[in-house]
Amino acid sequence: MEPHAGQEAAFNRIVSRYYEKILKFCSYALGGRRSAAEDCTQDIFLILYENMSKLRDYDTIGGWLYKTAGNVSKQYAASRRKERKRFAAPAVGFAAVEHEESPLDSIADERPIKSEQDRIDEERTIDWAAGEIKKQLKGDDERVLELAFRQKQPLKKVAARLGISLSAAKSRVSRLRQKISSIAHELLAD
Repeated sequence: MEPHAGQEAAFNRIVSRYYEKILKFCSYALGGRRSAAEDCTQDIFLILYENMSKLRDYDTIGGWLYKTAGNVSKQYAASRRKERKRFAAPAVGFAAVEHEESPLDSIADERPIKSEQDRIDEERTIDWAAGEIKKQLKGDDERVLELAFRQKQPLKKVAARLGISLSAAKSRVSRLRQKISSIAHELLAD
């Protein structure tokens, strides 16, 4: 259903107030890909436009927009991964390389193709950051890191190996993920 004149004016105010914020949110969620973020942002405001008649409080619309932005960004990223896998599938007669990123992945992600030196520098930075993160972890955090992230054990096995309940294992993995993210952000800020 089309919004009436008052809703149309409210929509324009919301777009003016939130467009850049939602664009930045989507850009961050999609790894800095500007064109993908612009597509997602347009989709989000199209969803808003289509639902204006159902929404009641336009002054507190920010939470709804960010939740919608999170969902749309996740869907967009998932569809891009599927598209890349299909696009980057090896041609008949060529062996697929599991661990290396294809130049087609860079093109599909709209990223420049990395030089060999860039790859070496990136690996060194990742190794350094991993070492710095590990220095800040203690006791059970190290065990959770090893089991859940390095060995990629299912949560049931992590819980069994640590002698804790499944819900406790979920909590520890979630807290560790947040802790690692926080440490990484601090390292990147330096």
